[in-house]
Amino acid sequence: MQTEKESKTVENGKKRKVNKVITIAAAALVIGLVIFRIISSMSGTVTEEESPVNVKTALAEKMSISTTSPITGRVEPIEEVSIIPLVSGKVTAVNAEIGDRVSKGTTLFQIDGTQLMTSFNQAKEGLNVAKSTYDRTSVLYKEGAVSYQDFEQAQAAYANAQQTFAAASDAYSNCTVTSPINGYITAKNIAVGSIASSAAPAMTVADVSKLQINTNVSEYIVSELNVGDTVNVYISTLGAEAYKGVIEAISPAPATGSLTYPVKISLSDDTGKIKAGMFAEIKIVSAEKKDTLCVLSDSVIMKNGTAVVVTLNKENVPKYNEVTTGIDNGEYVEILSGLKEGDMIVISGQQYVTEGTPVNVTK
Repeated sequence: MQTEKESKTVENGKKRKVNKVITIAAAALVIGLVIFRIISSMSGTVTEEESPVNVKTALAEKMSISTTSPITGRVEPIEEVSIIPLVSGKVTAVNAEIGDRVSKGTTLFQIDGTQLMTSFNQAKEGLNVAKSTYDRTSVLYKEGAVSYQDFEQAQAAYANAQQTFAAASDAYSNCTVTSPINGYITAKNIAVGSIASSAAPAMTVADVSKLQINTNVSEYIVSELNVGDTVNVYISTLGAEAYKGVIEAISPAPATGSLTYPVKISLSDDTGKIKAGMFAEIKIVSAEKKDTLCVLSDSVIMKNGTAVVVTLNKENVPKYNEVTTGIDNGEYVEILSGLKEGDMIVISGQQYVTEGTPVNVTK
């Protein structure tokens, strides 16, 4: 049998063997981790190698550039007249309908003039009597048979009769309402049997042989305009086609109670599609340059508060170029300094390039 001392010696030996195994295992684990980190670090260096940035390019070139200021207005006929009768009465005949073309002097409608005709006939008879009396008195006065006072009375009565007849004639003639201009009937508010009066227009006649736009512009635009300038007119209901307009008149002062200046624009339309009343947009050229260096507006970026354009050399190596810009119409921008004609500029992806690091140019 083992003594107590011998048993403790054996137990201590076993503990030393276990601790040695643990120490060896821990050392192997540490060495493994170190080797793994070294390999991972080496492989990471390879995988993190950056690929070239893809960009799109275009040439800086000279062209014409302009900016426009849009204004709006309604298309109107060159002349439009509201037909308001000068006498009131029952409508006995209507000779024109909406859409009819009428000439100046054409009878549009007739108002019952029975009472006015009676007055006209009475005035005509009175005129004949007064004229006869005046003629007879004039002869007698020359012969000395009547006094000068009698002659003056006959003369005055004749003059009054003339005025009465003229007034009755005008009133009776107003029962026949005619068109004052050449044009088309665009509104009709009467019918046979209705009452026409001066309280409301009975018809409207518009001359649409020419069209115009009356609009207003601000003080910032009016100084750029001149009578005779050509402008582009767009009517959205007719598509994207531009129609030609010419500035006919510019007010030298703002409209009463307004800060804008009235402008009249005549409109050309060979197609016949434009109708009075359509909504139009007029684009006024507020600034324009010809044969000037331009680039796409999107190619200009801000870097540290400065306008910059990225250019590429033959090796596709980018360079930042500080530029001074001029007119910008939202699509192209004028370059006053910093570039030259023919420079290859980056128009897409320039925010991601690094100066001096080659890039990949895509179509």
